[in-house]
Amino acid sequence: MKLSIVIVNYNGAHFLTACLDSVLASKTPFPFEVIVVDNQSTDGSRAILDGYQHRLIRLNMGYNSGFSAGNNAGARLATGDYLLLLNNDTVVFESTLTDLVTYFDEHPDIGMLAPKLLNGDGSLQTPGSLLMRWAYYGDRPRSVSFLAGAAIMLQRSFYETLGGLDEAYFFYNEDLDLCKTIQKQGRSLVYFPQASMIHFGGLSTRTRRRGSILEGYRGGLYFCKKHYGGGVYAIYRWVVLLDLLPRWAMNWLLSLFQSDRAEMARGYGDVIKLVWFNLPLVRSS
Repeated sequence: MKLSIVIVNYNGAHFLTACLDSVLASKTPFPFEVIVVDNQSTDGSRAILDGYQHRLIRLNMGYNSGFSAGNNAGARLATGDYLLLLNNDTVVFESTLTDLVTYFDEHPDIGMLAPKLLNGDGSLQTPGSLLMRWAYYGDRPRSVSFLAGAAIMLQRSFYETLGGLDEAYFFYNEDLDLCKTIQKQGRSLVYFPQASMIHFGGLSTRTRRRGSILEGYRGGLYFCKKHYGGGVYAIYRWVVLLDLLPRWAMNWLLSLFQSDRAEMARGYGDVIKLVWFNLPLVRSS
């Protein structure tokens, strides 16, 4: 098997059919397999997946394991030389998979490869910090400091050597962590704009804003402590706290007039407790 595509799904029914249909319609000169890990969806995803039962490998987790653990579970079933970790809110073009694999075959020493990401209207997505977004406007492959986790390809053996995604990240920041880990191994992250796909973005977090706020900050704090040590982390905690307090206050005031702001205020409050009391950064199972 040349390529294994792992798709973690949690309540992604809105985009799941388009994603799977595009992947299965890919024109490739090599065999590939599609592994869908469902994190106990409740939105009709299971019925959709029933319609593909003979065209993909399906793993029902029985609980919401999170993005990192779900990808690792799918990767353990994979048999391909390459792994493509693909978001469920993406649509690939007919040549996307072939273009990515061909480039990786020609450059086997790179650490991770990612295609150009397009918004639903065809405009360019530029992941990462504002200072680094210029790197994604070129039309040639180039090494970058960050690749968004919506679509990332690695050699399966290298992924296994790294231990997969760090499961301390439930969702958010796991791609940042993987990029940092790969760079520490001395391998490059390559942006490959000759291959492209559509990424709609934000699918899995729109309906759980409070949890998204908490996990976003939790992951950032854990990343800082893991990669930069306790001294830097101690400073970063206070920087985060100074950022959080006005956000919480603003949303609490607005919640008096806008009901949806109450959930956001509670989310920022959760993070303030996490930082102030120096609570564990790894979620309890």
